Amino acid sequence: MFMIKYNILQVGAFFILAHLASIPLTYAIGKLFNRIPLRHGLVLIDTLEGFSCIFYELAYGPLAPLMLFTGMTINEIASIFYPLYQAVEKVLYTKDGLKEVFAWHMRLPEMS
Repeated sequence: MFMIKYNILQVGAFFILAHLASIPLTYAIGKLFNRIPLRHGLVLIDTLEGFSCIFYELAYGPLAPLMLFTGMTINEIASIFYPLYQAVEKVLYTKDGLKEVFAWHMRLPEMS
């Protein structure tokens, strides 16, 4: 946004508005998710993040603030579903297997 002549206050305002707008949207989607299976939630995460990337790519020119706001809102909505990964791991792995998975989750970032 700085490259297309927005100042720091305008950029901050867009971030704040996107986060504020995501609060009621995340609550409504969370209530709806009580009826959706876990695998559909994982697909939903990837789909929403893909759409947010599309909006970020389209953020150019006079519609840039609107596109960034929409992309950030969609990304915030997708982030409420991140605990589904932990729920899927608990369903798929035994207690010992879950300990091994957690150990690898801790090791791999340290190795890279």
